[in-house]
Amino acid sequence: MDRQRLTLTTAIPYVNGPPHLGHALELVQTDVLARHRRLRGQQVRFQTGTDDNAFKNVAAARAAGQPIREFVDAHGDGFAALRDTLTLSYDDFIRTSSDPRHAPGVQRLWRQCAANGDFYQHRYEGLYCNGCEQFYAPGDVAESRCPEHAAPLHRVVEQNWFFRLSTYADELHRVIAEGEVAVVPATKRNEVLAFIKSGLADFSVSRPAGRSGGWGIGVPDDPSQVVYVWWDALTNYVTALGYGTDDGSAYRDWWVDADERVHVIGKGILRFHAVYWLALLLSAKHRCRRLSSSTTTSAWTVKNLPRARQGPSVRRTW
Repeated sequence: MDRQRLTLTTAIPYVNGPPHLGHALELVQTDVLARHRRLRGQQVRFQTGTDDNAFKNVAAARAAGQPIREFVDAHGDGFAALRDTLTLSYDDFIRTSSDPRHAPGVQRLWRQCAANGDFYQHRYEGLYCNGCEQFYAPGDVAESRCPEHAAPLHRVVEQNWFFRLSTYADELHRVIAEGEVAVVPATKRNEVLAFIKSGLADFSVSRPAGRSGGWGIGVPDDPSQVVYVWWDALTNYVTALGYGTDDGSAYRDWWVDADERVHVIGKGILRFHAVYWLALLLSAKHRCRRLSSSTTTSAWTVKNLPRARQGPSVRRTW
């Protein structure tokens, strides 16, 4: 009998700064799981990488007075170097701005969802957090501040492509409630189900290309827009398997026919994985069964640093 196959991924971090403790925590926890499963005799494909195409990376490069490519590559090298520093055993490391496997797969997934009629153009005005790369509804925030970073939110007015998330509310609720897709721990599963039940709003999946100076992956057939960073980043889980660029054998072995696919993520990005990513897969007619989102929930209070680095106490959640 063939050994069971496990596809295991971390979230991919922005490269607007150097790696920090939270990145190390998620990588080491996922590495422990990968090693444990290998010792149990399973075939494991452990994947990580960097999220290069976010506007916050562009903003950080501009603030540093560096060309975007130079800035992103230098910081990406810092994340890649964690393999030796932390003695990690991952099998693949994807950089979303330079890996030739990535952009074709992102655009293929976009075209599949478009063929299903799930996009429309819409002028939108809302509160946006550059740190989260996320729009927030007024009811989700207090005093127009980000609930994650406590930073002021910016009012943004744009005309973008929107995805019909609301179409998939019932199916999303069903696959999670019936256990086809696992969200662990149970508290997070209940949180996701409650979020879906409260009503899902369609969401923006593109941004104006001019805002980032063209940095990012272009929307197929619309040069005025680039693919929204979360759509772009989430797709790495399949683009690294050759989805969109090769004969599809790795995609079949490690995604379609895998016995288990597990995303290890921080709790702050649970909705993107357990709701938005699932909806994109459903729209594109991809298989969702045996998919798990496992959250690593940790809160750290950083204070009493050496005087040269002393600043206000900072609470970070990963």
